[in-house]
This record gives sequence, C-alpha cells and structure tokens, in this order.
Amino acid sequence: MNIRGLQRFSLVDYPGKLACIVFVGECNFRCPYCHNPCLVFDPESQPLITETEFFDFLSRRTGKLDGVVISGGEPSLRNALEDFARKIKEMGFFIKLDTNGSTPDRVIEMHRKGYIDAFGIDYKAPTELYNSISRNNAVDLAAKVRKLIKYAIDNNIPTDIRTTVHKSLLSEDHLREMRVELDTLGVRQWTLQQFHPVDIIDDNLLEQETYSDRDLLNISRNLGSDTKVRGLTGIHIH
Repeated sequence: MNIRGLQRFSLVDYPGKLACIVFVGECNFRCPYCHNPCLVFDPESQPLITETEFFDFLSRRTGKLDGVVISGGEPSLRNALEDFARKIKEMGFFIKLDTNGSTPDRVIEMHRKGYIDAFGIDYKAPTELYNSISRNNAVDLAAKVRKLIKYAIDNNIPTDIRTTVHKSLLSEDHLREMRVELDTLGVRQWTLQQFHPVDIIDDNLLEQETYSDRDLLNISRNLGSDTKVRGLTGIHIH
C-alpha cells in the first residue's frame, strides 16, 4: 500500500468515531496548495510502514479505536487498496476513505462490497477550472468527481465534502458556481477550508493575497447555512 505515515489517534478526521489515519504515497493531482508535497513527489523520503507493522498496531487498538481513515496522497490509485480495506473490515473497524474522486468506479465498487463506510471528498473547483487547479488533464475529470459525490449522496453515505480556498485560485463567483453544482447533486453540507501557509506544492501562493478568516466567513454565510468554514488561522490579509 506504500504507507508513508501513521497518525495513531484522531478525534476529528472521522466524525463521531475515534480513528487512526494512514497516509499513502503518490497522487495523480498536483494541487498548488497541497500540504503533503512529499507524499506527492517523493513518498520514498518518508519512512515506509509495512502492512505487517500497521496491522500489528491495529490489532493492539481493537476495542480502543473505532475506525481507520485511509488518506494520502490518493489511496484509490493503489491496486492493493481493496484487499487492504477488506483486512481492516475483517478486524471490525470502520473505514473512511479520503479521496480526490478521480477513480469513482473503483471506489464505488469497494463500497458496494462493504469495504468503505464513509468518504472525505475534495471538490476542487467549478467544472471549467477543475483540470487547471488539480493540474491533471484527464478528460471529464469534474464529471468523475461528481459521479462519486452523487453516489455518496444517493446512498446516504456519511461524506465530508470540502474545498480548500485561496483567493488567487477561486473567486467568490467561482465559489457560488460550485455551490450551485453541489446543490444539483443533492449536497447540503459543504465545507470551505482556509488556506494554510505551510510547506505546499506552489510556493507562489505564499506571496499572493488570499481571503482573511473574516472574508471566508462572510462568503460562507452568503452561500447559505449549509456552507461551513474549517481551519481558520487568524489570517487578516485585505
């Protein structure tokens, strides 16, 4: 599975459950604000955690943890994901998959087999900007992501749909357009994530003006009560 990180305990990444997080190397997106560039470009720079080591850890957490969050990188790129998830489920844990939504058919099949209980899906941009912001040239990329979101909504799967926001990438008009697109899919809860000025893929974003916390809160209110904000940092750039 190319596991390159393990957070042993989290109260927030799997809502309503105590969980650990495994981070898988490699991704097919190059989002400029990505805060895990080492997992995207050089996962080998991070210590490898073997599946044996991980499952030994998990066996010691039986009765203490409720679930496992599989994150990345992009876990759905790994051919071993289904077998990995099956083993976790056989141990009695719930699974939340964090995904960019680019491989909906594979992920949907895993859910239908009972290997996924919840999703975290990044909705990157309005349709016309999806390829440019994700820096992935796949045909109908936005439609693929929406396919997975629609499946999750139609099947009442607990799903955290979130968008990282930087002013140079997404204008208020873009966000309004995204809200309409999500409404069409039947999405109610949507979370805007504040940009964090940390180690990211495109350092140019660190020099460009972005939304203050106050700006982002105002935008979310204008988009409706079902649009929330996460990760406020005290940024007050105007």
